[in-house]
Amino acid sequence: MTSSLGGSVEEPGSPWLSAGAPRRSILGDEIYELIKSRLMDNLVEPGSRLSIDGLARDFGCSPTPVREALARLESDGLVAKRAHHGYTVAPLMDSKSFDELFRVRLLLEPAAASWAAGLATTQQIQNLQDLIADMKEPVDGASYDSYKTFAAQDAAFHLALATASGVGLMVDILERLRPHSQLYRLYYEMGIAGDTVVEHQRVVDAVNQHDEAAASLAMSFHLNAARERLSGAAASVADKPLA
Repeated sequence: MTSSLGGSVEEPGSPWLSAGAPRRSILGDEIYELIKSRLMDNLVEPGSRLSIDGLARDFGCSPTPVREALARLESDGLVAKRAHHGYTVAPLMDSKSFDELFRVRLLLEPAAASWAAGLATTQQIQNLQDLIADMKEPVDGASYDSYKTFAAQDAAFHLALATASGVGLMVDILERLRPHSQLYRLYYEMGIAGDTVVEHQRVVDAVNQHDEAAASLAMSFHLNAARERLSGAAASVADKPLA
């Protein structure tokens, strides 16, 4: 039997079959996390075709949870769906896309932080503080599996701040950008957790003090610092068309 990407499903190097991978009844969320972890760890080449039936065979499940997982991963920007070609692994973020993402975020998120400083409720500020507290948990390892909780908390922080701004459209825009999935796909191994937590705290301190200008500046500083930390890795990715 061949896998969805060619080669035997029993082959030790198969990107889909790790030790302990479930083989029988698997929930949709498990399939989503299994595929996402391999994409985030870049175990499958960008542009590789993803066969729904092949993945279902590899995981020992029906095609339905695989189809649902790929649809979710498409919304994350990790896979792409093309007419008459099905799903493929999305290309890594190149330097142009990286620059555009941060330019857009620098237009939106400092404004969101400023508005949050003027409108955030006590409960919303506490929620932001709780997220920062959770992010202080040490990250052990250099794989996506070790960083996925931190990545989810990071994304949740930015969305919670956008929610506190009182502008629902801001939340919708950030969710559509899905910046964290793409960024962590390249950069989780760079040890950025500590700096991120400190910069988030500066934003929340300004929001808590209802200082709109300081909140905007703190978010701008955070995004610019993140761009500086990660720009070298982005520049190393060659531009490749989607296969």
